[in-house]
Formats: sequence, C-alpha cells, structure tokens
Amino acid sequence: MIIRGIIDRSLDTVTCIRGFAKFQDLVNISEPKEYQRDLDKEHKKEIEGFYKQAEFLFFPEVILSYKTNSDHDNITLKASTNIDIYKVENNTKIKFSKKRIDYKGTSDIREKESIELITIEIDDNFITDKKLFSRIDGNHRLKAGEKMPPYFGDYNTPFCIILLNDDSADLAFESVIFHNINTKAKNLTSEENLKVLLRSESFDDEQLRTKFGWEYYAVRQIFNQLPLQQISEVYPNLGADFLSQPMSFTKNVVDLLVENKIINKNRAGVESINGALSIVNQEFSKYPVLREMNGIAVTVAAIYLQISSFSIDSFLQWVKKNHIYVIDDLKSKSLIDIYKKIQDAKKKEVFVSMQFSDDTQRHYEAIVKAVKEVNEFYTQKIEIKPIRIDKNHRGYSYDINTEILNLIEDSGLFIADISIANPNVYHEIGYLMGLNQGKKLPHENFILIKSDEDKFKNNKVGFNITSIQQLRFSNDLELVMKLKEQIAIFYDLK
Repeated sequence: MIIRGIIDRSLDTVTCIRGFAKFQDLVNISEPKEYQRDLDKEHKKEIEGFYKQAEFLFFPEVILSYKTNSDHDNITLKASTNIDIYKVENNTKIKFSKKRIDYKGTSDIREKESIELITIEIDDNFITDKKLFSRIDGNHRLKAGEKMPPYFGDYNTPFCIILLNDDSADLAFESVIFHNINTKAKNLTSEENLKVLLRSESFDDEQLRTKFGWEYYAVRQIFNQLPLQQISEVYPNLGADFLSQPMSFTKNVVDLLVENKIINKNRAGVESINGALSIVNQEFSKYPVLREMNGIAVTVAAIYLQISSFSIDSFLQWVKKNHIYVIDDLKSKSLIDIYKKIQDAKKKEVFVSMQFSDDTQRHYEAIVKAVKEVNEFYTQKIEIKPIRIDKNHRGYSYDINTEILNLIEDSGLFIADISIANPNVYHEIGYLMGLNQGKKLPHENFILIKSDEDKFKNNKVGFNITSIQQLRFSNDLELVMKLKEQIAIFYDLK
C-alpha cells in the first residue's frame, strides 16, 4: 500500500503530511483512539445515506496521527525552511521516503519554490494487525463507508497525517487537537441548515424529494403554506423552542411519522401534519405552563399522538400531572414509547357503567367474577380490572364528570348494564359511541348487558341503541359465563 502527500508545518507548529489516498486504504491503516466519542448509529446511518445517494460527494480531510520513534532515520524538510521533521519508522512494515520537487513561481517575490513529497509504503500484510495510524477526526465518515460496495473503497479521499513524537507531551497534544476540532468550530444548527436548503432556489420540489428525501419536501410544503414570520401568530401556544426552530421541529415530526409508518408519503400525509398542528396548538392553550417548557419533545409527541388517534387531552393532562414538561433533554421518541406503554396497560381496564343499587349489585359482582376468572385462566400479565367511579378514590377533589369521561376514553372495554334505564348510563354509552364515530371506529369496544328477570322486564331499551347487540341473561351464573366468553374474544385470548 502506497500513500503520498506533501509535508510541511501547519502554522509553523505541527508537522503534517497532506494528500489523497484510497478510501479503503485509510480505513485499513487507522483506528479510533480512546478519546473518540462513541459511534453514533444515527449519524453513521445519515452518512451512509449520503454516500449511497452519490451526489455532492465531498467532505473535509480525514485527520490521522502517527507517533514517530527517535531510533529511526531522520527525514528533513526542504532546506529553505531549515526545519527537521520528527523521527519516523523505517523498517519492513512501514517506510517513509522523501523527494523534493522544484517549480517556478509566478510571483515576482518568489522566483523559485520547492515542496517535499513524502511517500509512505506499508506492508499489505501488516494492515490486519494493530493499526499504525490513529483517527483524530473522520471516524464516522470512515466507519460509514465500510458497508459500501467495493468500488467505493477506490475513491480518492483527502487526508492529513499529523506527525507526533512518542512522548507524553505530544500524546497530550493529540487529544487537544481532537478537542479543538470538535469544539472550536461553530456548526450550523439544524434550523439554519434547513432554512438554507428549503429556501434555496437551486432545488425544485422534485429535486428536493429525489436528492434529499420526501421528508425534506414535506417540510417545505408545510412552510410554503405558512411563512416563517406568521408562525408566532398562527401557533402561539406551542412553546418558545418550537417558535425558535419550527423547521427542525417539523422535520423531527415527519421523520418519526414516516419511520413508524403513521403517514404515507403523499399530500394527505402533509395535510395530516398541518391539521395536527392546529389541533395541538388549540389544546396547548388549555395548559399555559406548557408554553414555558424547555425543548420540543412534548410538542413533537403531541403531534405524533394526535395523528395516531390518541387522546391529546389525556396526554397533556398526564404531562402536566407528572411534571414531564420540566425534564431537560427529553427525547420525543422515548416520551411517546412511555406514554403508549401506559395506554396499552389502560386498555386492559374495564369501565363498568351501571346504576349501583341493591337490585343490580349481583350484576356487578358477576362482572367482577367474570374478569377475575379470565385473568386466572389466561394468566394475563396486565390485570383486567373493573373500574367503578364510586369506588375510584383519588385522594383529592376533582370534577367527577370529567373523570368519568377520561376513564371511559382510556379504558379498553366498556360494559354497560342497561337493565335499568338510567340516564347517566345512557349518557356514558352515547359519549363512547361519539368517540368511536369521531375516530371512524366500529362499536366493538363495549358490551351491553340486559337482565331478563321479571323485575327488569318493564325497563325498555332506548330506541337509539336497540339495533346494537345486547348480552341477555336470566341469572348471575349465565351472566358470568357469557361475559367470560365475550371478554376473552375482545382481548384476543382465544
């Protein structure tokens, strides 16, 4: 393996060899050092996508280091600088050789110039052992190219090799170089990058979609309808961080929705995000404290959950009650996953709507017995439990009507006893039917039970639910058996 480059001192301090080499050769001869940050899988994936797109392929030079040994031959720089290079290897594994190249200058001040061309020869059998060169900058770029087709390894790639003495001072200096490269430069923020790209006239919509991805196109479409100067007027409730980086926020939302296949890559997908933004902005107005929260994780999660047909009001109540909004560095994906797990657990809760009286007490006991026997027979990890609003104690005062409606919406299965024509029971049935209709869901998440005993025969079923199937029973045992069957079917246990 042969690598060539020009040798000189950068800013008259650090001796460097700069040149081009095959991408795969740089991979083979180098390895990251202990001070390197852990490999970021998402960042590596982004770079892989950049390589595969094969357009605008450019990145700054990969920076490596090499520690010399004073026991080996000395190579000097050109005489005009009177600078000695550090000692370098000169054995069967790696050889450095120097050639001076003179050329005529075009300036009146410099009549003649010369450069030192360094050739590094590395034994091909040696590249599988401990790597000779350390990676100071470019580790993600090199790792991302390892899975590319073989031809990619032949691409010429810019490099800079910093030559260091094998002593403690230079070893420390190597870490300082890494620190300076990664902290001194002020990178463009995600928002600044998106503004440059999406506002650019260099790419039309089709080019943006094919060269960068549909997600970028979707963000442009959303903000074509909404000039940036109007965002604070249209969405005043979504928080200061959203208002300061609306494009980054929207890109985050689009990426999550597409990755989890919640929306399709079409016009309807863009419109669903626009609609969700308006709804969530309206819901946030009920919770002024959320406007002051740090970060955009809660806002991103709210948009995602709204499009995924979750109750945004329940989500925001949960965020406020548990002070989620004060957590720093909160990740929207983690927040969504946690909330969905909580909701999945609640879906195994059974809300019981009935008139609780001496006449119906046995009905309630039969429901409890049926649920208990289902748990025991199918060994459910999450217990299915009946919820009675008159037995649900929160330890503080609250609006019982709001609590009932939230319990209905969060519960997985709703059992309503219509043996007695109780207005509250009919109201709760109607509320759930309205939720189903709004979400375009069939009325399959509730069971209506009606006793055929003589004392209930005169209680007629309301006209608006006569077309819905009812579980009829004549005694408690029959009710238990039929409910067990229906509950097991509902929860896909049989």
